[in-house]
Amino acid sequence: MPAFPDQLRKLAHEALARIATDPCGPAPNWVDPDDAKQWQALLTRLRTVLVPPPPTVPLPDVERPT
Repeated sequence: MPAFPDQLRKLAHEALARIATDPCGPAPNWVDPDDAKQWQALLTRLRTVLVPPPPTVPLPDVERPT
């Protein structure tokens, strides 16, 4: 997965959130009603991918007793 700039990631996540929470449900011209559950699952997976990875924190070296 390529690294996305934070601003692009945020905009894409917001757009998918608006689509997923549309009070009318999936737009009829976007998805067939029979495929609505699969479509929602795809949106959820896309939104998960867009969540920024947690920051990495360097762990201190721990000396083990010999």
